[in-house]
Amino acid sequence: MNSNSTTTEAKVMIDLGLVNPDGMEITSELTSLTCITVLALALGAKTYGEKLTSLNYGRFLVIMLYTLSWAFAVTSIVVVSTNNNNIVSCTLGMLACDFFYAGSKIAIYAWLIERVHLVTAVKTTRLKTTQYKFHILLLCPYIIIFILMLSFRNIYLEADGTCTIGLQDIASIPLLVYDFIFNLYLTWLFMKPLTNIGRNTRTDWKVTRLYKLARRTLVASVVCLSVSFINVLFVVLTHGHQRGLVCLTMCTVDVTVNVVTVHWVTTSGSSSSGANRTRTHHDDHMTADMTFDGDNHNPEKSMKFDMPVVQPHILEEDDDISINSAEMSQTSKKPIATHY
Repeated sequence: MNSNSTTTEAKVMIDLGLVNPDGMEITSELTSLTCITVLALALGAKTYGEKLTSLNYGRFLVIMLYTLSWAFAVTSIVVVSTNNNNIVSCTLGMLACDFFYAGSKIAIYAWLIERVHLVTAVKTTRLKTTQYKFHILLLCPYIIIFILMLSFRNIYLEADGTCTIGLQDIASIPLLVYDFIFNLYLTWLFMKPLTNIGRNTRTDWKVTRLYKLARRTLVASVVCLSVSFINVLFVVLTHGHQRGLVCLTMCTVDVTVNVVTVHWVTTSGSSSSGANRTRTHHDDHMTADMTFDGDNHNPEKSMKFDMPVVQPHILEEDDDISINSAEMSQTSKKPIATHY
């Protein structure tokens, strides 16, 4: 009788151990909640006041990136809280990585391609430029990588019921190499023409909005590239055998950092004072297309806010003489009027 009760108590303790969250799961869920909040705030800030008439292709890619990243974070926190001793939840976690995480990467690639097009082929249709067509073709290898991600992956439960997921080396290594080289190439291609513009312009390059945008893009590209590289490198080093919550949390942090950096780049801070900013027509055209500050489709808004800056006029000696003459004529006008 006592032995049976002891066995029952031990089984209940084991079952409770599988059901109750451990420290890593709680940390993962708190991290995911923080990331979901950040992503929701960023998405709300970008879509607030946005109209379909002002939604160009670049802005659509940014909003799509935010939406896919938010969807992945929400799916991740649900899966993390249910994947212990649950092969269905474990599989859903891997599918979230395959579709939402990979989709956010494609959105970033397309956004970088669009930025390169804006600075290299101004006022030229996308499909009429050879470079744009070439960059679209460079996205095709990702289709092969995506098929490898769906075919060569690890999804299983450990003896204690914990979920283990990941990509095998045949899928993770091509993903690591492709992501690093493609991001580095597009970043260099984007920065090169901007530096040439800075050298050829007559104004001070370092105080223009275009320079600030180029500097932000460089910093953001380095941050995104580093975070993504570390994330995929960890998958390669573990040979695709990661605990589900670890893999999902790292990917959630990855997409959140990407969104925050893209949000920082596409918000140029147009509220800064005009005294600290030099603006040219070419500068405004590019920064309006690459950020959410410009509105190219609403002429009334453009006429209302894009007012010319009136520079203060410094009076010289001739101007002082003119003012004195005007004052004398005004004072001499009164006795003449009274006389007549």
